[in-house]
Amino acid sequence: MNCECDKGKDMTSEEVVEAGGLTMGHGTMPGLPSWALGSALALVVVLTVLSVGRGRRWFSGESSGLRFELTSIKPLKWLVSRRYFQFMMQVPLVIMLFVILYAGFEGTPVADKNISTVLVWSIWWTLLILDIVLLGRMWCLVCPWDALASWIRRLSFWRRREEEPLALNLKWPRWLKNVYPATFFFVGLTWLELGWGVTMSPHATAILGLCMVMLAVVPALIFERKSFCRYGCLIGRICGLYSMVAPVEVRSRDLDVCKSCRTKDCLNGNDKGYPCPTGQSLTTMRANTYCTVCTECVKSCPNDNVAINVRPWASDLYGLRKPRRDEAMLALVMLSLTSFHGLTMTPIWTQLINASRDTLGLSFLPTFSLGMVAILLVPGGLYLLFSSLSNRFTRTAKDSSLWRVASGYAYPLVAIALMYHLAHNAGHFLVEAGVVVPVISDPLGSGANIFGTAGFSPAPFLSQEGIWLMQLGLVLLGHWWALRATEWAHRALAKVRSVEVLPLRSRLVTAAFLLMVSAFNLWLLAQPMEMRTAM
Repeated sequence: MNCECDKGKDMTSEEVVEAGGLTMGHGTMPGLPSWALGSALALVVVLTVLSVGRGRRWFSGESSGLRFELTSIKPLKWLVSRRYFQFMMQVPLVIMLFVILYAGFEGTPVADKNISTVLVWSIWWTLLILDIVLLGRMWCLVCPWDALASWIRRLSFWRRREEEPLALNLKWPRWLKNVYPATFFFVGLTWLELGWGVTMSPHATAILGLCMVMLAVVPALIFERKSFCRYGCLIGRICGLYSMVAPVEVRSRDLDVCKSCRTKDCLNGNDKGYPCPTGQSLTTMRANTYCTVCTECVKSCPNDNVAINVRPWASDLYGLRKPRRDEAMLALVMLSLTSFHGLTMTPIWTQLINASRDTLGLSFLPTFSLGMVAILLVPGGLYLLFSSLSNRFTRTAKDSSLWRVASGYAYPLVAIALMYHLAHNAGHFLVEAGVVVPVISDPLGSGANIFGTAGFSPAPFLSQEGIWLMQLGLVLLGHWWALRATEWAHRALAKVRSVEVLPLRSRLVTAAFLLMVSAFNLWLLAQPMEMRTAM
């Protein structure tokens, strides 16, 4: 992965944008071979058809209640109960943040020679998705932006303070009590990454890091608790929806104990722990979406009734009680933009952008922006069309709300988006992540060789055949989880509309949309991909 840019030249953002196809490295990763694509498509079709006919039998009964309580391990419970536990976890990430900022401002402008861009775009952004799949919301536990915000707000690293003298504790605006702000920021980050070319500029990456610090600190000083984490943080909200698939949860050990508790210390806090930063109560919390795993409830619960559990994957998607329109919108945006990121790395996208520029007479950035808007609107429009058909086939005099259908069926898409996201990122990571080894020895690109690895030539961590098999497995697993979650959505809608079973044609419509999405993602994986950065 040697960058062809002049090492002495600091490319401006405008030059990066006009380059259009500029990549962190150079070269192309081959896509899935025809036999693999054909086999995967056949499996997706078979699973989808069988789920329509046999889904009620396959997915009968309640979601598995199988759990293993991690906090039953005494040393782990002791550690998590310490007030300094989160501080201890956050400090390494805060140090890394400062290294990234310093390298971004003071190091080489060449992206694959600067530790800031390599760590952020090639390492962290991939491992974040893997972290969600394996550990759920653990990023929020160690988040360096939140660490700085909390330390400044509380004027304390870990000691529980009754007063927070710098905090105004204003109410978060009622009209912003949704995840639309986070959705807006996520769309904006994607535009900066793929359109403006921020991933190609260590300086721009450092500025973006500072912006994230400000977005965390300023609201923390103005609003009560951690309102920005709850409503506005794009990383937190992406992690929140994705973590519905995760195998780790924080829950009440005995719900009856929570219901009988009068003080609700998990929500309100006490002298041992802060109030829940996102306003969650273990009495009513049934999903990972808004839990940041800060472990304050573990410390504050007077009944020792908080458990950190390992559970089956995708548990939150099964039996979802209250679908929300704003979360459904974010799920659709996440689905669209994860696929969009893959599309922008294909030769087809480059050809499409170049042809559009010639036709419209526009520069790269406006043309890219129009293409991005189209990518957001087309999947959303198709989803509303399929939802409208499903609603038409199932509506009753008691309930005929299109938004009830559209919101309920959006959550299964989270599983498809997450596993394609991981498949795409992992493919790049396994090929490109080795570049971090020489960069560790020369973090600023100044010619240093601190650990003797500056001349290391990275090789892929896995063979191409192994990468293909892994990607196929991830996409198929995501499709399976989505089919199962859709069966739960069928049951929820049937209950609302007072029917025993939804009509077959309604089930066919929703299955067809899932099939279309997974088939498109498989087709994307079959395209040659530019080796750029991992999303």
